[in-house]
Amino acid sequence: MAASSPPGAILGVDLGATTLAGGLVDGAGTVRNSHSVPTDRLSRGEGVLQNLLAVVAGLLDDARKMGGPILGVGVGAPGVIEVDTGTIGEDIQNIPEFRGLALGRILRERTGLPVVVDNDVNALTLGEWMFGQARGLRHVAMIAVGTSIGGGLILNGALVRGVSGYGGEIGHTTVDLDGPDCFCGSRGCIKVYASGADIARQARSLLRADRTSILLELVGGDPNRIDAPQVFAAAAQGDPMAVTVVARAAQALGAGVGNLINLYNPELIVLGGSVMEAGEILMEPVVRWARFYAFEAAFDRTRIVRSTLTKESGVQGAAALFLYEQGRERLT
Repeated sequence: MAASSPPGAILGVDLGATTLAGGLVDGAGTVRNSHSVPTDRLSRGEGVLQNLLAVVAGLLDDARKMGGPILGVGVGAPGVIEVDTGTIGEDIQNIPEFRGLALGRILRERTGLPVVVDNDVNALTLGEWMFGQARGLRHVAMIAVGTSIGGGLILNGALVRGVSGYGGEIGHTTVDLDGPDCFCGSRGCIKVYASGADIARQARSLLRADRTSILLELVGGDPNRIDAPQVFAAAAQGDPMAVTVVARAAQALGAGVGNLINLYNPELIVLGGSVMEAGEILMEPVVRWARFYAFEAAFDRTRIVRSTLTKESGVQGAAALFLYEQGRERLT
């Protein structure tokens, strides 16, 4: 789809809880003139929207200096999005000030360009499909494991959004019927075991009963400073408490991968996000547990890989989102 896109650049925006990134992306996925700023650079609340509009305006100025047309704007944002209108839904935890915001309309009025807004992991999935390891495939799933856990699905060459935009929310599938409560209102979700925030939370909780963990040394004796990379570092050194937390996260995530294989029988599952940067200490047991939970014949036909896209992936994905929607419009 990207190869047949018209000449010109797409303005891609990746709106994250801590970082706002944007760039100009050509039809082959090459990112130019990328910018990255703290999401709350101009404060929270209304300041987040003003920050986003300033980044977009700056990129439009860059595009005018470079010459050549801007085809439109793609935005990947957290939460559930009403794609037809570009309105952010009620279930947005990381940037609550955008709840109910008609972001697509605002950007169309400011830029005079067509705008597509969708969930950030849907955008990442499309980026992998158009520009990454999933090129040429028809059945692909992605799990993004970071502060939270999101997912994206492409089946029969089409992105699966579902009837109200919740399609692909693998992080909120249950792997423990009696597990901890999750903010989504359920309990025992994959997210409460394997997200970066919850890996740190579990370690802090266990430290109350075990003050001998080397994690305390890594954080200077302050449990509040624990984050997921430190838990993985302690586990790599054989710390029993950290090993327990990582093992639980890997099993939960592996169960989720196995469930995806049994439900959708994809050719490829891509695991991305900051937590997966831990490498084989997490990836190997995830794949092992996925093999355990999935049908053997289905597992054997599914490749499970870590994402190879870069820190500009969110911007690439936002551009892929725009190209995908433009392609759908041409077919209707």
